[in-house]
Amino acid sequence: MASNLMFNVSPTFDMDIFANTLSNNFRQKGYQVTAVNMNGSYMLTFAKGIGGINMVLGLGESVKATVMCINGMLTINYSEEEWTSKIIGFVVGWICCWIPIITAIIGCMHQVQLPKNINAEATMIASTL
Repeated sequence: MASNLMFNVSPTFDMDIFANTLSNNFRQKGYQVTAVNMNGSYMLTFAKGIGGINMVLGLGESVKATVMCINGMLTINYSEEEWTSKIIGFVVGWICCWIPIITAIIGCMHQVQLPKNINAEATMIASTL
């Protein structure tokens, strides 16, 4: 469901600074971020509220972003979004009570918004490098 992002960057663009800044900005927002450098590109995993009661309520957020810069073009591709907890929340809500359905809907809205927030932050950071 996430849209990919592609835009031009300056010739002085530094991928390491970009990945570190993006990771730190989301850590300050309460996300667990892991960054793996793979020959100049990065695999960033953003996660928040994964596991525990959030699994039943559908409130967890997670997405993996692959960030590459080729010939002055920065590309961010998203994969492995976390939808399992939302499905569990809907099922538990349907069987037991309606509260997990409501929280799963809230979780869905946050999950859909996460790549958009990453795109906005990435665009802002890349424009300053």
